Parts: sequence; structure tokens; C-alpha cells
Amino acid sequence: MLIVGAFEHSVELEQALAVLEHMGFPQKSILVVPMDTDPEMGNQYIAKSRDRYYKAFEVGMAGATACSVIGMSIGFVLKLGPVFWGLVFAFFAFWIGFIVYLHFNKDNSRHLPKKLPEITVIVQTSKEKSETVMETFWMYRALVVGHVTGQER
Repeated sequence: MLIVGAFEHSVELEQALAVLEHMGFPQKSILVVPMDTDPEMGNQYIAKSRDRYYKAFEVGMAGATACSVIGMSIGFVLKLGPVFWGLVFAFFAFWIGFIVYLHFNKDNSRHLPKKLPEITVIVQTSKEKSETVMETFWMYRALVVGHVTGQER
């Protein structure tokens, strides 16, 4: 008979596993499976904090492009010419855009997510011990508990 329970990742899960091992269930009869909450997390190779700086760079470059055109236009009337003023405007616009983007898009990756992924625990046991396993799961705050007998398919 298989007993299946779903838990949030918490101390209660660890306690339930310790209790099951203490009751005499061997580790080979207990299967713990962490569930993914976001299917794209495995495919991401750029960390969020690093991605944040890339986006800030893009915003800064967009601002620099726009302001360099304005600076060059104004530079035709000012001393030192359009190239100088285009570069000055581009430099300051880049840093203003970069800093403003970082300021308004603070990095929240240091905080834990509100709900961690769920963990599924599967225990293979005899029918006599199945009630004990199910009670243990409920005692340690399982989200759901189910069972499968050998005859069900």
C-alpha cells in the first residue's frame, strides 16, 4: 500500500520524516519529491539581480540616445559644437536613466517567496501500518493525504 502526502516545505515535514524513520520505516520505503512551482525557473541562466542591471543598462542607453540628439541640436548654437554637447547630454542621460531604473525597481530577491514549493512524500507500507502513517502526516500539517492499495489502478 502507498500513502501519499503533500506538505509545504517546513519544519513539520522534517519532523514527520523523522517520526516515520523512528517508527521503523526504512529510508528505502520513503520517497520525497520536491515540486517545481515555476516551469521556467529551470531554464533561466541569468539571475534576477543580474538581469535587473541589464534592463537598467538598456533604459540608460535609450535615454542617452534620445538626449544625445537633443544635445547635438542645441550644440549647433552653443560653444564647443554639437559633438561635445551630444556626448555630454548622452553621458548624463545614461546615468540618470540607469540610477532611476535601479531606484524604482528594487531587488527583492533577498526575501524568501511567500509560499515555498510543495513536497510530496510517498511511503510504501503494509495495510496495518497505513493508518499510523496517515495520522502522522495529518499530525504534522500535511496539506492533503491519500492512499493507493495494490488493487486500485
